[in-house]
Amino acid sequence: MRIYLAKHAGFCFGVKRAADRALALAAAGENVVTLGELIHNRQFVEHLERQGVCAVDSIEEAARRGSKVLIRSHGVAPEAYRELRARGMAYEDLTCPFVERIHRRVREQCTDFSDILIVGKKDHPEVVGICGWAGEKALVVGSAAEAEALPPLKRVLVVAQTTITRELFEAVCDIVRQKAGQCTVFDSICETTALRQWEAAEIARQSDAMLVIGDRASSNSRKLYEIAKKYCKKVYFIEDAHEVRLENFTEYDIIGIVAGASAPDWIIREVCTLMELEKTQVNEETAAVENEAAQAAEAEIEPSFAEEMEKTFVKIRRGQFVKGVVVHVTDNEVCVNIGYKADGLIKKEDLTLAGDVAPSDLFKEGDEIEAEVVSLNDGVGNVVLSRKKIENQAKWKEFVENLDMDAIYECTVTKTIKGGVLTKFNGYEAFIPASQLSLKYVEDLNVFVGKTLLVKIIDVDKRQKRFVLSNKEALKQQLAEQEKMIFESFEKGSVVRGVVKRLTDFGAFVDVGGVDGLLHITDISWVRIKHPKDVLKENQEIDVKILNVDPEKKRISLGYKQLQPKPWDLVSEKYIVGETVTGKVVRIAPFGAFVELEPTIDGLVHISQVTNRRIEKVEDVLSLGQEVTAKILEVNPEKKRISLSIRALMQPEKREASEDGEEKGERRSRARKEDRSFVIPPREEATTSLADLFKMAEEAGENRD
Repeated sequence: MRIYLAKHAGFCFGVKRAADRALALAAAGENVVTLGELIHNRQFVEHLERQGVCAVDSIEEAARRGSKVLIRSHGVAPEAYRELRARGMAYEDLTCPFVERIHRRVREQCTDFSDILIVGKKDHPEVVGICGWAGEKALVVGSAAEAEALPPLKRVLVVAQTTITRELFEAVCDIVRQKAGQCTVFDSICETTALRQWEAAEIARQSDAMLVIGDRASSNSRKLYEIAKKYCKKVYFIEDAHEVRLENFTEYDIIGIVAGASAPDWIIREVCTLMELEKTQVNEETAAVENEAAQAAEAEIEPSFAEEMEKTFVKIRRGQFVKGVVVHVTDNEVCVNIGYKADGLIKKEDLTLAGDVAPSDLFKEGDEIEAEVVSLNDGVGNVVLSRKKIENQAKWKEFVENLDMDAIYECTVTKTIKGGVLTKFNGYEAFIPASQLSLKYVEDLNVFVGKTLLVKIIDVDKRQKRFVLSNKEALKQQLAEQEKMIFESFEKGSVVRGVVKRLTDFGAFVDVGGVDGLLHITDISWVRIKHPKDVLKENQEIDVKILNVDPEKKRISLGYKQLQPKPWDLVSEKYIVGETVTGKVVRIAPFGAFVELEPTIDGLVHISQVTNRRIEKVEDVLSLGQEVTAKILEVNPEKKRISLSIRALMQPEKREASEDGEEKGERRSRARKEDRSFVIPPREEATTSLADLFKMAEEAGENRD
């Protein structure tokens, strides 16, 4: 009797995470309850209750208990979160990350579709939670027949309960594609679930009988039972070791054991221990029966000399590995003394895996050799031996021991099966799950047949000599290595060519040779802009400057404005002394008004240049936002100054004489000299530059003209 236990048996990641956290909180003495049964396993739920963690049916019940609420791995609808927050109750979200991923996808894309189709069991808590996120657009189908009964659909998003079979999911998707005008499929079946189901099918194919461990209320355990029944005639669905009837397994040589994602480890260990004891007992009983038969035969018949001689020979059976000594070597075979009544023969084709090496090149008389018994009689009394299996095992052992799990390999896809594709890896069977075939979802797996893919090893079944491979992980590693090389090639201050990929409120992401760098909004233009789209557009090719590189965090800071001339650098070319310009008043000060000629370029109209008459305040003539025309008096790019005059474009004011013959203009001039600490010299005496005039005006404060 041989017993095979599936590698992916028992708690999955999401269930184990929730169970461990619940037990940890209970051990810490916290008052916690679970909203519904934490997992679909009656015995584990009872174990939680003994630890003080009870299941409640409603948030109201949890509130009465004054307990902290644990949201189970199946997840809940958004209404549950709102009610918990509204009541001010403490809670901890233990939703499985794979389920949470479905919630996020439905929430983010719900407005893009007319219907959200969920493939699964309608009353399953996971499906109930997904329906809550989909709202009125939710449709649930649990079979291909229910999918056929659907009315025509417009734009539909298809998601799956994480534990359904891939066969059902693909069947429903095929039907929906024919009914919908637009169908988008989100493959949300848990990767571990897919591996667990594939492994159950593989073990069932090789077993004489199967044990499926799990609670009968567990959806994923029932799926394993259904899969096992397809490939094995004798399948038993049990919840624990007490349901095992050992008399059902005495006649079977190979027994397979699989367990659902909600089956606790201790139940699996109990079942395996029981079966191992039965295995030992069966082997001992078989040996005892054989011994009794031999003794009975000896008692009835007087042994002859030949029979006595035969007792000295070893006993062998088919499939046994035996050791012997080479007694003869020819071009076609090796003769071996294995201590049996007949010698063993190993044909040339059975000496090595290839079968093309001359026996004399490998062995000589007197050499020790190990081989497998293929047949006890080749028709002329010789034992047929083979070294192929031994060579294969030695090759496998050496191969696995020297295997680099982080390396990337190549393999060619040979065929598609449910849930993925098959290939050969160094001559051994290998499986690539559908979720590991590409970085993006691929609907038709047949496109991979015949293609050579880069793969990484994600699992090794040493017993079955099989591999689980991933093209997705290989592509990720390859991209990471390429990114690393690209990041290392960048130098701070260098200029590179890039393509604008995405615009956001805070900047733009620019593809620079295969990686995205961030061009912050403040580094796009010297002029303040409201949004990057004011300057850039998607798919636009631009030159950018590398401002900073962080290879560890994979971040690149880019600059665009740094390669553009600053506005003041072009001022001397754009603004010529004596020319007329138009602008908008953007700021008024006691000594003058600032006029915006273009963004970031302002010119100053001194109070003395506002009009052709004396004024006390600039506001008496100008106002914010007013558009004015002025003459350029001076341009100084170094000091970022442009002096303007509105007065220079006005007609001179006529002078009025007073009764004593003194002109009013002269009287105002003398008053300025007497009453102001800052005086503009008469035109005929002025020797001060306009720049110095600005400085004097600033020093004078409000006492200026």
